[in-house]
Amino acid sequence: MRKLLIAVLAIVAVGAIASVAIAANTYKVHLAKATAGKGSMARPIPAALDFGYQVSDTENMRPFVIREYRIAAEGLRSYPKARPRCTFDAATDPTATTPGALSAACKKAFVGTGTIDNLAGAPNDRSQKLACDVTLTLINISNGDPRFPKTVSQIRKRGGIAIRIDTDPPACPIPVHEALAAPFYDTKLEGIPTSELRFTVPDTLAHPGGLDNAVTEVTSFIQKKTGKVVVKRGIPQAAAKRRVGFYSLVGRKGKTRTVRVTFIDESGAKRTATTTAKNK
Repeated sequence: MRKLLIAVLAIVAVGAIASVAIAANTYKVHLAKATAGKGSMARPIPAALDFGYQVSDTENMRPFVIREYRIAAEGLRSYPKARPRCTFDAATDPTATTPGALSAACKKAFVGTGTIDNLAGAPNDRSQKLACDVTLTLINISNGDPRFPKTVSQIRKRGGIAIRIDTDPPACPIPVHEALAAPFYDTKLEGIPTSELRFTVPDTLAHPGGLDNAVTEVTSFIQKKTGKVVVKRGIPQAAAKRRVGFYSLVGRKGKTRTVRVTFIDESGAKRTATTTAKNK
């Protein structure tokens, strides 16, 4: 009887550990559309990009907070110097309560829009789900966020965007009007030169008012904005200028494009979700 009781308790303990272990975020890229065409590094094709992702939890609880994101679409390369830019300080101006209240320089630097759906709640109770819906404005910026020194050097080197977030009650329990800096990094996806947007979410957005803020859905729309930069084989050069897009197509491996989003939560758990882009 004693041995049987010990065995039962062991099974219960293992079950409890397993139930804790499987609690995790799940991810899906549910929106991916890009301008039709292939393009090349020698002849980039100006492009628009729509993308979005969804985050849920394996136990139907509020998802865990995500602190880092990496977003890339195969063969889409960014040319930030082709478009007007403003400073990060101007893009994150807390006195502006709508994108239209930002400086004239920042309004000229708008490259896209979007929305984010969030669920907020007490850190010790993931069953709490306070809805917080925000609007996004994507702004081409010339420098980074001093809170994250890597963004300063990387945006100076390769450019980046400010992801401007605006919301007020009743859409969200608390008002939020600020931006985060997202630099571009040159990488390869499916062996094709690609620009990857990488950013870390600051505490003011990850834990507003002491709450845990979990992203559940993002949709964004980067417009086909064009301009001229000095380009040779897709790389800025001191030569003749070519018209390119803020985003441009520079190739693809096959007949389709892979869109990839990498998520890193506060525990350090890293997950990647991918899908195939459709033509716009």
